Amino acid sequence: MKNYLPYFAILLVLLYAFYNATLKQKEEVSVSKNKKYTEHIKSHKTEHYKDELLNINSSSYVKEYIISVINHGSNQFNFNGGSMEGGFALPDDAAKIACYVLEFSGKKCKGSYNKNAAMFYSSNCGGCHGEDGKGIKDAYPDLTKEKLLGIKKREEYLKSIKSKED
Repeated sequence: MKNYLPYFAILLVLLYAFYNATLKQKEEVSVSKNKKYTEHIKSHKTEHYKDELLNINSSSYVKEYIISVINHGSNQFNFNGGSMEGGFALPDDAAKIACYVLEFSGKKCKGSYNKNAAMFYSSNCGGCHGEDGKGIKDAYPDLTKEKLLGIKKREEYLKSIKSKED
């Protein structure tokens, strides 16, 4: 066993170096994605922004936003936990999870949803956002707020377009 100890130590050092190199690369990609998203938001104009502004706080709009984040991820905020990758849940389960998350902020989902939604949330989202949806301070966002951060950011952007036209 003593003969293998130096090799084991070298292996640990190599694994640690590989881990740090991978982590650094992910951080650079995350920063790049955030810049691209910000540029996209600033350059993207919607012709239907007035309708979007009228509906942005509705349960159906928020549900579609949550489904989009679950399926495609989100890299628009610089939380210490990093960007959320898409695809943590199956697309069919994303709508169930979205309905469950809506209830955290007191909103109701149109129609009924599978009672297994809590299980889907717990197994896919609860590790970062907490079983109660309150997130982890500075690491993962709180999903219990009346207005989710992504919705708030989108609303601010749409209002800026409206004020330029007025």
